[in-house]
Formats: sequence, C-alpha cells, structure tokens
Amino acid sequence: MKKIVLFLLLISNIGLLEITSGSLIAEYIASIEPKIDYFATVKVTVGNSSDKIEVLKIGEYTSFSIKGKVSKIYIVKKGDMYSVVTEEPVNIGALLWAYRFSKDTSLINKNYYVTFEGYENINNIKTMRVVFNPRYKSGIRRTVWIGVSPKILIKLEDRDQRGNLIRAREIENLQLNPNSGKKRTIEALFERGIKVPTREKLLSPQEVGKQLGIDLILPTTLPVGYELIGADIPQDETAQLVFSDGIGFMSIYQIKIPWWARQNFPPEKKGYIEWESLGIHFIIIGDLPQDMLLEVANSMKNK
Repeated sequence: MKKIVLFLLLISNIGLLEITSGSLIAEYIASIEPKIDYFATVKVTVGNSSDKIEVLKIGEYTSFSIKGKVSKIYIVKKGDMYSVVTEEPVNIGALLWAYRFSKDTSLINKNYYVTFEGYENINNIKTMRVVFNPRYKSGIRRTVWIGVSPKILIKLEDRDQRGNLIRAREIENLQLNPNSGKKRTIEALFERGIKVPTREKLLSPQEVGKQLGIDLILPTTLPVGYELIGADIPQDETAQLVFSDGIGFMSIYQIKIPWWARQNFPPEKKGYIEWESLGIHFIIIGDLPQDMLLEVANSMKNK
C-alpha cells in the first residue's frame, strides 16, 4: 500500500511541476503590472549605479519619482503615455529601461527554461523565486521574486553569462491601498508634464521610415533567439528598432544627418556600438555582449 501511495504522490507531483512550469510565465507577467493600488520605495540598480525610486500606483496612473540634485523628477504613466515633470535636464532612459518588460510568452518559452526554485522571504514578504535560464549564449539569466500575496514583483536580478549584474530592482518598502487623495496629485503631475509615448506600443519599420522620410536599415544577422518586435520614434528625427528574445532587449537607433555634418566611420565599441555611414548615424545598445552587438553592426554597415 505504501508503494502505491508513494507512486501516486510521485505522479501527482510530476503533474504539479508540469502545470507550475506552464503557469510560471503567466504568474510573472501578472506580477509586472499588478492591479492593486500601492506605494513602494524601490532600489533600482543599472550597472554600477543605484538610486531609490518612489513608485505610486493608483488606478490607471503609475508615478515614478527620483530625487535629483536640486529637485525631484517625476515620470507618470497613464495608458500608452509617459509624462515627465522635472526642473532639470535628465536622461530617463536608464529608469525606463529598468522597468521595461516583454510580455511575449511565446518568445520566453522558446528561448528560456523557466524553473521554480522555492519560497523566500524578501523584506518580510513571502515570495516565490522563479529563474529564467537562457537556452542560448545570447540570453541573460533573470531571477524574479514574486509576492505570494500580494501578487507583485518584489525583486528582480538580471545577470550576464559570467554572472555579472546587469540590472536589479527591489521593493524595500511596500504599502497597499495608499490614500486615494494622492490620485489628484498624480493627475495634476500628468497634465503638467512633457508627454512621451510608451515604448510598449510599437510601430512597424515601414511606418516609422515613412514618418521620418528615411529607409530604415535592418540587420541581416541577429543573435540566436532575438526577433524584431517593432519600431518607434523616441525623439524627433530618431528611429528605433526594438529586438527581444522575450527577456533581453536590443535597440538600434538610426538618425539622419544633414549633408553638411556627414562623416563616415566604422562601428566602434563604446559600451555600445556606434558608427556613421551614408548620412545615417547608428547606435546599438542592448543586453548582449559587445562582440555580439558588433556582429549585428557589421551586418548592416555595408547595406
């Protein structure tokens, strides 16, 4: 009888593991943009630099605020639009990059092994630890800690193939259901700020090229697992091609240069890849080793 019970338990556990593996990605995606209202202090690390960011989510609004040298910088998200409020010049790219996620389950399934590694308490919140291990050397290793209740992404770490930290974010303080009066503050900030389209709502390369009056050049070589997921116009006269393997990202920027300022130089490594050819200035950045980014650039430079 004990053998039969043990066999049944083994079968049920195997089935549970299979079901869990199939639902882990759904749990992860649900935790990225939780439906609950909350206030959190989040430590965000990109490379060797870290900042504390306050995140306030009420209804359809999400506000990110970071303390600058002389004032606070506010980025308010509503629907498919960001609104930036600041009294000082700021490059919000690193902040938005740290909060950017792919929700393409097919890409994640195709390029990553997803495993549940157990439960862990993070800042007094019970979480489930989930790891995305890349199938190919072009991928990054992502570990996430998802709150059991509330269902929210508490901690995230991205590491390269050598184990070096690329980026991390961790909720250090979490308050649920903040004062609803704060909604008026967020609404006022949103109306006051400079509007920037979100990068989630991407266009086709043809649409972007037509709007900017240039023929976008696409790479003929891509790292294994990476696919074009769309294009955007992040700022005036700048085209952005966005590629992803489901977890990691790569962007190729193309800027048309006036005839009197044109110059030609080959792809160079600068922490990113940069070159100029035929009146177009190119920049490639992403979650890939520079040698891989350089291969992408070399597949484009002679086109």
